[in-house]
Amino acid sequence: MSNEIQRFEFKGASLRALTDEAGEPWFVAKDVCDILEISNPSDALKRLDDDERSRFNLGRQGETNIVNEAGLYVLVLGSRKPEAHEFKRWVTHEVLPQIRKTGGYIPTTDMDDDMTILAKAVMIGQRTM
Repeated sequence: MSNEIQRFEFKGASLRALTDEAGEPWFVAKDVCDILEISNPSDALKRLDDDERSRFNLGRQGETNIVNEAGLYVLVLGSRKPEAHEFKRWVTHEVLPQIRKTGGYIPTTDMDDDMTILAKAVMIGQRTM
């Protein structure tokens, strides 16, 4: 597991992600649950299969629960809370389609022009290599 943590922003909330040795993303379960307004992450994680959750040492912050991509989808798509609806739409309408179309997700804003988006893509490519 890589110690480099990426942060994605969703409506002012931070979603921390890290990558395992195979290049697969894992997400900090507390961040996912905070966004979905799930008050007890431990209970939510009980719904996941063993291969969808794990623990990771964040260093000084100690051990934390993490979920892989499938675990993220189970939590997001399984939530019936109204608060989860906007997050579901972001994942299913923005993130997943962009990954399918381009092979990756580059967070952009309406203010970003093509050159800014290209610069972000180059920076992500350089970090990946």
